[in-house]
Formats: sequence, structure tokens, C-alpha cells
Amino acid sequence: MAYPDRDTFTVRRHELRELLDDVTRSAAQRDAIEIYLATQAELGIPIPASLMVTAEPANPAMTRRLPASLLADAIRDRYQGAAAVSVVTVAAGEAVRCRREELSEDFRELGQGAGRPNTLLEFFLPVPESGAWLVLTFSAPLKELADAQIQMFDAVAATFRWSA
Repeated sequence: MAYPDRDTFTVRRHELRELLDDVTRSAAQRDAIEIYLATQAELGIPIPASLMVTAEPANPAMTRRLPASLLADAIRDRYQGAAAVSVVTVAAGEAVRCRREELSEDFRELGQGAGRPNTLLEFFLPVPESGAWLVLTFSAPLKELADAQIQMFDAVAATFRWSA
């Protein structure tokens, strides 16, 4: 007598575990402080999103903090017009906002096509009384939902505050 496969999602769970392992390994290589992954679905459709928090340490050669406008200029130069970069004011103070698209090697290996890059939104927030920057990197992998998710990411970043 043959028994039916009681767990039809074994392969999917294995793939998900591998994906989470890859994501956390990649985040650890980037010295992530925290990582948040959305697991919500609406009407049975998953709505993926993530937030990775990292820090850019202070440059010991600099005696004072780099102004946000100079950091914004450096980010613009780095992406050579492929990113929308601005200086914005959020609850935590003046920050640099960078929106861009990227298809990382990790996602290519998972089969994400070149025509479907992730939309990334980064906020560089100055850490009080230091030259360091806290970096919030939001990711919206579904192009069709990216604009709506970016609005949500902006709202989340706008509420960020430092407390003593």
C-alpha cells in the first residue's frame, strides 16, 4: 500500500529555509544590526518586503560629522544618476534618502530575472554625538507594488527618533 505525501510543501519549506539562510548570511557579511522580513499576505498573495539596519562607523580621520549634503553628493556620484538622492528631514533630524533599483547576485542565483530588479530605499541617519550613520535599507522586490511600499517605507523612516 502506498501512502500519499502528507506534506506537499516540504520542497517549498526547504527552499524558504535556504533563502532565509542566504539572506541572513548576506546581512551578516554587511554587518547588519537587525533585519526584518515581512511575511504578510493579502488575499492569499504574499507581499514581500524587508528592512536591514546597518551602521557606517565614524571616520577617525574626520574631526567632525560629514554634512548630509556632502554625503548625498557622494551617493549620487557612486550611482552615477541611477539613484534618486535627496536630503530630507525626519523626526530624527536631517537624513539622506536614496531610492534605486538593484538586482543583487543573491537574487539572480534564486532565479530573479534582470527585468525585475528590487526597488531599494535607503535612509542614512546621523547618530547623535558621533560621526557614524545608521542606515535603513528597505527592499520592495515586486515592481508592481514598489511605489506603494516606498510610501510606507518613507512613513516608517519619518517616525524614527533617537531617545536618551
